[in-house]
Amino acid sequence: MTVQPAGLTFKRDNADFMNNFFVDIVCRSFTNIEEIHRQNRENNEQNKKAAILKELNKLKEHWSETLNQEVTE
Repeated sequence: MTVQPAGLTFKRDNADFMNNFFVDIVCRSFTNIEEIHRQNRENNEQNKKAAILKELNKLKEHWSETLNQEVTE
């Protein structure tokens, strides 16, 4: 541990790991964090689907205009 650069560690401190573990346990015990994460994942997926549909509608309009121009020419 003495050869490591300032501010960087080569090995994770075991006490730090256990503190994070206990914080996780307490957080799960007294909050509904898992439900919040699940809802965020679902909202994220819905947002992605909405963005894809919006992009497809733009492409559909572009393709229709392009095809109409080609047919009229």
